Amino acid sequence: MSDRKKALQGSAWTIVGYGGAQVIRLGSNLVLAHLLFPAAFGVMALVGVFMQGLQMFSEVGLGPSIIQNKRGDEPDFLNTAWTIQVVRGFILWGASCALAWPAAEYFGKTDPLAYNLLAILPVIGFSSVLGGFASTSLYTLNRHLKIAQLTMMELIPQVISVVVTILWAWWKRDVWALVGGWMVYSVVRLVMSHFIDRTTRNRFRWDPTAAKELVRFGLWIFLGTIVAFFANSLDRLLLGKLLSLQDLGIYSISLTFSRVGIEVATRLSNTVLFPILAKSQDNPVKLVSKSLQARSLILLAGGALVCGFAITAPVFFQLLYDDRYAAAGEISRWLAIYVWCSIMLSSMERVPLALGHANSLVVANLVSTAGYALAVPAYRWYGLPGFILGNAAGSVAAHIVLLAWVPVKRWVMLGQTAAFTLAFGAYGLLAVFWVKSLEGHVTTAVSIATAAAATALPFAVAGWLGWKQLRLLRDKPAVATNPIPISSST
Repeated sequence: MSDRKKALQGSAWTIVGYGGAQVIRLGSNLVLAHLLFPAAFGVMALVGVFMQGLQMFSEVGLGPSIIQNKRGDEPDFLNTAWTIQVVRGFILWGASCALAWPAAEYFGKTDPLAYNLLAILPVIGFSSVLGGFASTSLYTLNRHLKIAQLTMMELIPQVISVVVTILWAWWKRDVWALVGGWMVYSVVRLVMSHFIDRTTRNRFRWDPTAAKELVRFGLWIFLGTIVAFFANSLDRLLLGKLLSLQDLGIYSISLTFSRVGIEVATRLSNTVLFPILAKSQDNPVKLVSKSLQARSLILLAGGALVCGFAITAPVFFQLLYDDRYAAAGEISRWLAIYVWCSIMLSSMERVPLALGHANSLVVANLVSTAGYALAVPAYRWYGLPGFILGNAAGSVAAHIVLLAWVPVKRWVMLGQTAAFTLAFGAYGLLAVFWVKSLEGHVTTAVSIATAAAATALPFAVAGWLGWKQLRLLRDKPAVATNPIPISSST
């Protein structure tokens, strides 16, 4: 099967899998929002930040290394990676136990409910041990674009964990229902990983050559993910001190749904685009050309999702949530700006990584993190909208800086970003002002119909343009391109 066909099938499975995951997430979130209380989501938002931070502070790039390395199918290479992964899992558990007390003390002074972190962090931290024993088949399947199996690996554990969480929350309405669901997901995923691809049998092994290659490639991934943690998660840590846990919980729920566009773009970039680009790492012209074609599809899908949620968010939260979550609608509209800026960045950062320039991610994430230097004073002046806009400015700056690692067609990529931003931005602003102007002057049914109609247009246009682009990708014959050698140094 050709790379083009694999990419199309992989994209389809990614969208189907992600769509299914979002339906499950939406349904469970609606039920849990009625069974639990906003502060419970605030506590778990802090737990999620700490666990994500631990994961990223110890990230050694095992997945990207297996996908990108030419030895990615060799048993010694895979087993060495698995051995490192197991050791890392135990280290993460120890770190989560050590962080529990200082985290509880720090945030408990703002809201006493945060003292639950003292017990919750060590329990959830054990999920890192379970994840460490997961099979490397997850990376091998991604390497060969077997997205259907990976989709099942995501959906089945999620369904089981959601059922357990809802039953637990119905039985005993406290934050531990969310903790239990987290742990069930980790257990089911671990078991499934060893049966989804029976060709991979991991065992403890240490190949010095493989370890050296993993560490060399993973060093920059490690540094990049440390900085990425601050770029992507520092908002909740800062807002955890600026807001109450109830307000943080509402912000977290808004962010969960607003980030759908980011997650779609990231999944397509990581599971489909990156493996395809990695095969063209010796031909940068071909690699960048492929990325521009694929990126247009990612920006179309992401832009339609961002516009759609910015337009419908207030109606969405008004109809499906109770009055405790009313503020989430307006917050989501501001978050749409941040989400679009993140999509611009995430849809291009795989290009330098596929060329072996993992250090580019470190620089880009450092620049993104610098946005918080604007976000905090902007919060003092303009409240939460100012914080969100300051954060978004960091992603815009990182996008511009990352172009330095694109070897050819930099201005074409920048122009692509500008064109999509102007198109979706102009339409989104007009649609939001139009829908807001009708508030209080029409019935709820008319408001819903107006928002639905305004949302349908960008999806229809994106679908039509995406279909034309997919036909072009499918029908266009491969053109031989003379490779342009580039230095491995940056």
